[in-house]
Amino acid sequence: MAPRPGGETDKFGNRYEGAWTIRHALYILLGHGDSLTLEPNGILGEGTEFVYRHGGRTEVHQVKRQNRNANGWNVASLEAKGIWRHLRTHAEAGHEFHFVSMVPARPLQELGDRARRSDDFPSFVRDWLTDELRAPFDELAAPRIYGAPEAAWRMLRSLWVEWPDERDVVAVNAALAERALAGAPGRLAALALGDLLLNSLGTRLDAAALAAQLPQYGLQYAIPQEGDAVAPSAGGATRLRVARRTTPALSGLPTLSGTFTGREAAMAELLAVLDPGAIGEGSAVHVVAGLPGVGKTELVRQVAHRAHGRDGWFAGVLVAELYGYDPARRQGPDEALAFMLRGLGIDHEHIPVGLEDRARLYRSTLRNRADGGQRTLIVLDDAMDGEQVRPLLPGDARTPVLITSRHTLSDLDARLHDLTILNPVDSLDLLRLVLRASRGEGDTRVDDAPDAAEAIARQCGYLPLALRIVAALLADQPARPLSSMARALDDEHRRLRRLSRGNLAVRAAFELSYQHLPPDQARLFRLFALNPGPDVSTESAAQLCDVDPDTAEELLEALGRGHLVQSAATYGRWRMHDLIRLYADETGRAEQSDDDRSAASARLLRHYAGRLAEAHGHLVPGQSPAPRFADRSAALSWLDEERANLVAAITATPRAPNSYAILQMAIRIGDYLKLRRGFAELTAVYDSALELCLGSAHTRVRAALIDARACALRGLTRFSEAVAAHEQALSAHRAEGFLLGEAEVLTNLGYTLQEMRDIERAVLVLRKAVVLQAKTGNRRGEAAALNNLGRSLEESRCYEEAVGVYHRGIEICRLLGDWHLEAIAQNNLGLALRELGQAGEAAAAHAASRDSFRKADDRHGVAMALANLGTALRQGGFGGDSEVLEEAVAICRDIGDKLGEGIALTNLGASRNQAGASAEAAQMLTRASELLKEAGNAHAQAKALMNLSEVWAKLELPDRATEAVREAITLFRTARDRHGEGYALSLLSSALWATDPVEAIALGTAAVAALGETNDEALTKQVVALVTRMQESVDSGLPAGTQTGSRR
Repeated sequence: MAPRPGGETDKFGNRYEGAWTIRHALYILLGHGDSLTLEPNGILGEGTEFVYRHGGRTEVHQVKRQNRNANGWNVASLEAKGIWRHLRTHAEAGHEFHFVSMVPARPLQELGDRARRSDDFPSFVRDWLTDELRAPFDELAAPRIYGAPEAAWRMLRSLWVEWPDERDVVAVNAALAERALAGAPGRLAALALGDLLLNSLGTRLDAAALAAQLPQYGLQYAIPQEGDAVAPSAGGATRLRVARRTTPALSGLPTLSGTFTGREAAMAELLAVLDPGAIGEGSAVHVVAGLPGVGKTELVRQVAHRAHGRDGWFAGVLVAELYGYDPARRQGPDEALAFMLRGLGIDHEHIPVGLEDRARLYRSTLRNRADGGQRTLIVLDDAMDGEQVRPLLPGDARTPVLITSRHTLSDLDARLHDLTILNPVDSLDLLRLVLRASRGEGDTRVDDAPDAAEAIARQCGYLPLALRIVAALLADQPARPLSSMARALDDEHRRLRRLSRGNLAVRAAFELSYQHLPPDQARLFRLFALNPGPDVSTESAAQLCDVDPDTAEELLEALGRGHLVQSAATYGRWRMHDLIRLYADETGRAEQSDDDRSAASARLLRHYAGRLAEAHGHLVPGQSPAPRFADRSAALSWLDEERANLVAAITATPRAPNSYAILQMAIRIGDYLKLRRGFAELTAVYDSALELCLGSAHTRVRAALIDARACALRGLTRFSEAVAAHEQALSAHRAEGFLLGEAEVLTNLGYTLQEMRDIERAVLVLRKAVVLQAKTGNRRGEAAALNNLGRSLEESRCYEEAVGVYHRGIEICRLLGDWHLEAIAQNNLGLALRELGQAGEAAAAHAASRDSFRKADDRHGVAMALANLGTALRQGGFGGDSEVLEEAVAICRDIGDKLGEGIALTNLGASRNQAGASAEAAQMLTRASELLKEAGNAHAQAKALMNLSEVWAKLELPDRATEAVREAITLFRTARDRHGEGYALSLLSSALWATDPVEAIALGTAAVAALGETNDEALTKQVVALVTRMQESVDSGLPAGTQTGSRR
């Protein structure tokens, strides 16, 4: 082992290895109760006698040098002489004994004297360990270790190791040290450490080796198990399949403060209600309320960390910051649910759009985790009111919630915990702890000037946030007396009028912190608040203050040390506490002439706009992407990180003189948000952009944005509003005679009409769109119009024409290199080919679509292609359909796509039924119907029920079959599908002929009327013949007989 930096030197000038100094220091400290003494006051050299006294006997052993440059003693000889055996024997017998130190005596004697003068010896030792032995195993920091105090001492021995990393290391975490040092008698301490020294000489243990030794000490090393896929519960609620590896959001709690103090009672109270044994005893929702800066967030983080670390309590912790008091960044329930669903492993691309759908998925996911023994603790930080958090409450007693707020949220069904300011004694302790943690035990300013320290605590309002900032300022200037700080705080109290409820201390601390910043840090601090989103990357901060990224990082780190900015969850990103952010903004407005805030905002906006343009180039086929992003994946990663900032920049940036840049950003972000299905954000983006286009000069742009907004409304299933917006845009383009714009709107309007099931009108609109797109030479628009037209022709049962239309569109896509649009067309082509009985060709089209969707990172598209591929394989008898459909279901569950999962389950249920597994098929189709109902898709649900009716009939359950068909008929009518309605009516007519011929004839007649409005002449003739036979039977007086309707 190499000599340690900072060690003492022996008489030859060699540095002592610090590990030995630390070990013998602990002998002095921990032998406090057993008259363990230190002698002589010098260094032992070769030939020096080692004197060991106990009882009436004195044993003398001689120390031998190992070599010329050795430190003057030979541990092996001590071990051989049996000294450690004697220590153990007499310690167990309770004898007093003396020990001769083998290291420099003076520093150890001083340490021992300080320990003996301490009023609280265990606390002194714990603090000394904390300051001097700060390197616990990373692998052993989080595990939960259990055992009696004696077992804790055995664990202490087992953790004592030597590291080759130029530092003195003892792998003892704070909780273990406190527990052990406070409870064990001195002789047991000497015994444990003596045995430890003997057993650890020359040994280097790694974490795996330590874990392997724990059972012999009666201890456990517990690590939460990785998640796995789970099966449907008995109640029918489907569990989401999650990633096998625990997501960072469930295990990556923010770093805790090492100087947390004064909250023992609050900690105990919250931990008691989180105990699994307390489930069902009172509310599972707990609100911690108090003044800004009172320490609500840190308290809850400390509680969550300890609760997460206790065996059998929680498998994960999910933390959401709600920014309730910042109007510009406040997270609504829908945004917060999206964030939390991503934290639970739901892919952000396909999180449901509506608030209710997100809330149902959120509650179901948490319930399924709890059912599987994976309880989750929810932390909702900085909520403003009950409305903001109510949709985020799981409603399951097994999933508790901790909420922090500056308001007492008495309108929630929650247990309220009021967190008050620190008392004067704890406030001084906090100042003392922070200063010593920063400057070491030598910083005694709090104890040296108690009156000034008390004045500082009082002037800070005993508020932890203010105390920490003041302590940081004092740590930056170790020579500054506390009296100077007290005078400064006294002056600043007059500037706090804007803070409510007389809370002056926080504002004073902010002012003081700001005044002591160097000019470059102060400028960045003021400009930081100009960023419209929740956090800032180092690169963006560099743009704000017009410096290079390395300089910006240095400034941010300096501000971080002063607690004026914080590191965000992602490395290289920074955020401000909301109160500090408000102060920074106020200060910046007062000094805007010095900062040129307009220029800073313009630089930041140009930065966002430029990066967005470069990332957008990777999303649109036919462009030459900028080299800044290596590939599409890198561009999407940047867009995901900056999503909130980009949306905020468009919706919150002052309009003039940045109108053009904002318009460009609004247009370019559309493709990304559509890919991520962020339709609500997209609607807000277009609303903001439209405000910039009020003049006549922007008529075409405004019409295009209105049309784009209509598409976003379609994604939110707000079809009537979408159609009205499309028609408004259409009128504007026609008034200008702008054919290209008219063609684009008709293409989008046709798609919206198709989604509304207004198929006849959709076909008319899309035929015109195809003509206009071709006329204007917009080949991509023409391909999109052809694809939409083909889908509407399919719904009109014009399959052969649809196939031709799809082939035309696919040919254009290939010429343009637009493989994503081609993937959509290929998938739709397969549907038409399947209806024509060309299962092989259909399967090939769906497979090609699947591959292209994967290339585009469109998992929703992949799942839909697989769902259709599985059905084509089943129809053609090719085999392998179940595996394909199971993959489709799995992807949809993984991304939280209820509509897609329902469609895939419908196809899988039909496949299982055909394979003879009708009971299993019934379960799948029942679940599919439930999912499609939740998704609000009546047409898809009707198809699932039709398949379910066939299963019930096969299982000889005619009443259930009839019930399913009746429900399907209603849904087909809602979806305006006359063919589906007519087919379902014919089946029901046939089923009722034997028991109710009058209703059977009426239903058959209605079926003929419905089918007569479609292009299915063959089925119409079959149903006419069926009704005719029924009527003839009734007219002739013959008994009613069972008739079998034709099936599609």
